[in-house]
Amino acid sequence: MGAKNPEPRDVLYRIKRGLAGYVSYLAACEMNQAFSEYVLYEPILRILMARGFTVECEYECPGVAQPAKGDKKRIDFRATGQHLELAIEVKWTKATKPKLDSDLAKLHGFAAARPASVPLLVLFGRESHLTKFASPDDALKERGDAVIAQLGRTRYGCRIFELKTE
Repeated sequence: MGAKNPEPRDVLYRIKRGLAGYVSYLAACEMNQAFSEYVLYEPILRILMARGFTVECEYECPGVAQPAKGDKKRIDFRATGQHLELAIEVKWTKATKPKLDSDLAKLHGFAAARPASVPLLVLFGRESHLTKFASPDDALKERGDAVIAQLGRTRYGCRIFELKTE
């Protein structure tokens, strides 16, 4: 069965749908104590690979000043395929105004070093946080509609934004 939407629209919708369903499943299993951004990595990785992308996790971020010592600044995912290069930062938001400075700096750096890339922010969290989120300094443009799993008392969902580079 082929994609109904051109890439990256199809894979982004699948990521939103997959994350909302996956975390709702984990909540049904009473796994809430384990919830963090890192829980989202495996389903994102699997969806990207299923759609034919080659994926590198924790990719050393080009275009940003790297520290002389210690951990390098890394982008959560670099995915190539479908004639695209995606740079993806993932954020599990626990507030309507999440701290995005570091994520946005990495996406800006990546986009500056690789102008043909598509820099993306995957924002995941409770519906109440997602619906009130507004792009800081109008730096982000939403890709498609939010997907919210409306399966119980706590509703989890996902929104994906592309960094405006012009």
